[in-house]
Amino acid sequence: MDLDRDAAPPAGGATPARLHQPGTDRLWGESWYFDFAAADGTAGGFVRVGDYPLLGRRWYWAYVVVGDRATGYALEVPLTGGRDLPWTADDPALRFLVEPGNGGWRLTAGGDGFGLDLTWREQAPPYGYARGSRMEQSGWAVGEVALGGAAFPVEGPGQRDHSWGVRDWWRIGWTWCAVRLSDGTRFQATYLDARGRIPPDGYLLAPGDSPQPVDDVAAGADSLRMNGTVLEFSDIAHVTIELRAPDGRLSRLRRAMTRVRAVTEPAGGERDGAVRHGIGWRERNVPQRQGRRA
Repeated sequence: MDLDRDAAPPAGGATPARLHQPGTDRLWGESWYFDFAAADGTAGGFVRVGDYPLLGRRWYWAYVVVGDRATGYALEVPLTGGRDLPWTADDPALRFLVEPGNGGWRLTAGGDGFGLDLTWREQAPPYGYARGSRMEQSGWAVGEVALGGAAFPVEGPGQRDHSWGVRDWWRIGWTWCAVRLSDGTRFQATYLDARGRIPPDGYLLAPGDSPQPVDDVAAGADSLRMNGTVLEFSDIAHVTIELRAPDGRLSRLRRAMTRVRAVTEPAGGERDGAVRHGIGWRERNVPQRQGRRA
């Protein structure tokens, strides 16, 4: 069995969730993300299940965006029993369900004043990271989110992430994004704050093609350059999740649904004026170093 990537998706169904045997490091973790955005940028959200088996903890996250408003909840619970699907939580603060169904993945969650109910369907084969125990996959989501008692339709691109291994959020920061442009092109990339010791990874997915690795990534404050295309971000709404390590260290994860302006750069370095627009999500993890102002 190949543990480095998820299996190819079965016809008409969701790629199965593959659980991995935990390592010996207490910060060995395994997680699954699903995010989604309406194609017009009016609504979106994301959910995550994250396990730390040797710590005996599980994180459930569910957040929604409507216009410039974003809300949701991050729930931490004891990890007891099996880790197999479906993934469920029935807490007064967060009701949560992720399971395969309806030709894709069913995502439902709700809390104080917010909710979501969608089907997430894959649109491309999973992409396995060459230098890490992780896979990413482009998809499409259909359903609705709710905020303040009102429901808002969602139909648009989404991204799925499955990651496993030592996951020390409090040691290394990163920049991540996954976007879809109006012509159907998809980009995904992760850039680690490792002073060049860990190369970036990700893919370019042209319409009708398979994911192709990116070979050049550079991150700016509100932009990312990948394979000669500059993605400029204009955030619609964001949430910041504070993560506390067992030893007390703190990291802040900022996730934003964002509009994207993509400009192609020719080999000479001057922009050729080819501009496309799109929608997606980006995130920035920032460990809070000792002495840094919170």
